[in-house]
Amino acid sequence: MRSTSEYLLPRTTGEARRLQIQSELLHEATESLLGALDVGAPQTCLDIGCGTGDVMLLMAQLFGDAPRIVGLDLDTRPARARFTEAAGATIDPARFELVERDLFGPTPLPGAPFDLVFSRYMLHHLSDPAAALARMWELTREGGTLAILDLDSRATTTYPVWEPYEQIERWVRDLYRKTGIDNHIGHKLPHLFDRAGIGRPDGTRVVGLVRTIPELAEFLPLLLDMIRGKLVEHAIATQPEIDRLEAGLATAPQMTATYCYRPAAVGVWKRKVSR
Repeated sequence: MRSTSEYLLPRTTGEARRLQIQSELLHEATESLLGALDVGAPQTCLDIGCGTGDVMLLMAQLFGDAPRIVGLDLDTRPARARFTEAAGATIDPARFELVERDLFGPTPLPGAPFDLVFSRYMLHHLSDPAAALARMWELTREGGTLAILDLDSRATTTYPVWEPYEQIERWVRDLYRKTGIDNHIGHKLPHLFDRAGIGRPDGTRVVGLVRTIPELAEFLPLLLDMIRGKLVEHAIATQPEIDRLEAGLATAPQMTATYCYRPAAVGVWKRKVSR
C-alpha cells in the first residue's frame, strides 16, 4: 500500500506559490465546510497535508483561542514560512505545532486522538484513499469529527471556450490517469467513507467557483510548471507542444470576457459517536 509519501509535488518556490494561490481559491469552500460542522469549541485540531498552513490559520479564526492546532505534512517549510509571515500580526505561533512525517508513520502522532481531523486536497493523490480515511478515523477521538475536502474536476471548463485552459486540463487528466491520481474523487467520498468502515457521512457540502481567466493568469503557468517534466516523461506532450501552450497561457490577462468554472470542491464529514 502506498502512503502519503506519494504526495511528492515539486518542492520549488514556484510550486509553493501555486499552492498558496490554490489555497486562496479554496478559501470559500474550506470556510463553508468548517462552518457547517457542529464541533462547538474543539480543544485539539489536526490538519493532514497542511501545506501552506492556511487551513490551520482559518481554524484559529473560526474556533477561537481554545484549540491546539497540529499540522501534518511531509514538508512543513511552506507552513513555517506562512506562520513567520503572520507572527505578531494575526497569530500567536505558539498555538500551532507542525509535524513533518507520514500519515502512516509507525510512531504515535503527538496529541492524538483529536476533536477535529481535517484534510484538504490530499486524498486524491493516494492509491488507497480508503486506507488513509481509516487511519484518519483512528486519529479522531470519540465524539470528535472527521472532515474531508477534495476535488471533482469532471465539469471544469471555460466559457467562451478558451483553448489553452481546455488543453492544460486535458493534459492534467491524462497525466493523472497514467499516474493513478484521481481528480474525480470528490463525488466518491461518501462511498469511500463506507469502504473505510466510517459509515455514511453526516453531511456533504459542494462549492463551485467561477473566475475570469485574468484572475488565473498567475496560477495557470505555475500549474504547467508543476507537470511539464511528467508530461514528457509519460509521452503525453512534446516539448514544442508545451512551449506552444506556455505561449497561449501568457495571453490570459487579455481574456477579460472569458470565465472559468473551476473544479468543484466536495466536503464530507462524520462525527465519531461515543460507544
